[in-house]
Amino acid sequence: MKNNITEFIKLGKIPNDNDMTNELFRKYDLLLQNEEPLTYDEAELVVSMFSDDCDDLNWALLHAIESVDYYDVERYKKLIAKCNNIEFKKLLEIRLNNFLCKKD
Repeated sequence: MKNNITEFIKLGKIPNDNDMTNELFRKYDLLLQNEEPLTYDEAELVVSMFSDDCDDLNWALLHAIESVDYYDVERYKKLIAKCNNIEFKKLLEIRLNNFLCKKD
């Protein structure tokens, strides 16, 4: 597992805006900035760590999750089902469907 993902997991679920400090935001943000795609195992560990309302970090987490290779669409759909944030779960579903439509 990548070090940044291990550290992200140690920090826990992204806090809501009211509980977020600038320093904590920067920690999460730096950990989510990685050029290597996530593995399915890594994505499965972080997909339930979306905040209820910290959209900037939620978008960063969404992009990290989307870095997973879609080679196994059924597994990716199961991954999406584990998402704890309804809004971002819907976004992941929509973006996967858009990808699959372009593929055909």
